[in-house]
Amino acid sequence: MPVTTKTIDIPDLTGQTWLITGATSGVGLETARSASDRGARVVLAVRDTGRGHQVADSLPGPSRVVELDLASLGSVRRAADELRGGEAEPIDVLVNNAGAITPRRRETADGVEMLLGVNVLGPFLFTNLVLPGVRRRVVIVGSNAHKAATFDLDDPHFRRRRWTPAAAYAQSKLGDMLWGLALDRRLRDGRAEAAVAGVDVQLTHPGWAATGITNASGNAVVDTMITRVCSVFAQPASQAALTTMFAATRPLPPCSYTGPDGLRNLRGMPTLIGRTAEASDPEIAERLWGFAEAETAGA
Repeated sequence: MPVTTKTIDIPDLTGQTWLITGATSGVGLETARSASDRGARVVLAVRDTGRGHQVADSLPGPSRVVELDLASLGSVRRAADELRGGEAEPIDVLVNNAGAITPRRRETADGVEMLLGVNVLGPFLFTNLVLPGVRRRVVIVGSNAHKAATFDLDDPHFRRRRWTPAAAYAQSKLGDMLWGLALDRRLRDGRAEAAVAGVDVQLTHPGWAATGITNASGNAVVDTMITRVCSVFAQPASQAALTTMFAATRPLPPCSYTGPDGLRNLRGMPTLIGRTAEASDPEIAERLWGFAEAETAGA
């Protein structure tokens, strides 16, 4: 049955700068459009800068494109250096939206499992490097896929255990929940010394969104079938992006988790939702933080 797109009240964002990763398609693109429509200057941190400039040209407000490949920690550092360099500008909201899923196990340029690298370690490092310029909020786009995972710190790269797209993706999304929790605690207890006072972290789940990330089987026929199913039952990317906009603009308790209000949080309007006990455990979050620091220290 057709999906009816609804909306939420989004405040005037004039004078704000939003830094959004993965903003050339899907939920990231719709987030960029929504922020720009409401007056924000948008910085598009993207792997494909050609596509990034096309998107920038289509936005109604001012924008900037920065090259960022989360599969390369060197690229992450270069992007952060560019943002902190001569054209540095304060960032009101950082939206960690970019993510990946692959049909087969791959490794990044730094030799780590691809989904762990792109979905967790790259965003972790990028956020830490640009955090001194963030004035209000860090938003991390997680997923309820985290509920199917336990983070295996003994074999996080799936070098000994069996790798599947679902298992690797679920672990990476749990990783997002955990480092977000650890970052928020650091912001509130003063351990994030370079951060501006009052900055918080918000986590969000877009639900089942009709985006290109679902086309990851490696089989064109299967991907076509998935796309057709998603077009009927999943919510449009513009609807899914409302959870990000809600998390980015509403006054919320620190490190809240926002998702759709429908059955199993797959579709619907943004609301506060629950997460697993592991995703809420500060001790596990601290262990994950230590792991991520060690993995990105030499980049």
